[in-house]
Amino acid sequence: MDMLWLGYDGVSVRFADVSAVLLYHPSLDRRIAVEYGRVPTNIRAVVVTAAGAFLPSSLSVEQLRGRLSRWRNTQPS
Repeated sequence: MDMLWLGYDGVSVRFADVSAVLLYHPSLDRRIAVEYGRVPTNIRAVVVTAAGAFLPSSLSVEQLRGRLSRWRNTQPS
C-alpha cells in the first residue's frame, strides 16, 4: 500500500485516496480539527481525501503534488 506522509507523526494517506491538495488557509481550520482533532502548527497544505477528510500537512503544495505525480506515473495503465 503506497502511503503519502503529510509531515506529522501518524498523519499519512493512501496515494489512491487523495482527491485534492490545497494551499492552507485558516478558513479550513474547522474541517482540519474535525478530522485530525486539532489544528497543528506549521500547516502549509491540506490534503482532501475521496472520503471528504481534510488532513493537515507541513509539506508544501509543490512537494505533495510532486510526490503524487511521481506515484501516478509509476502506476500501471
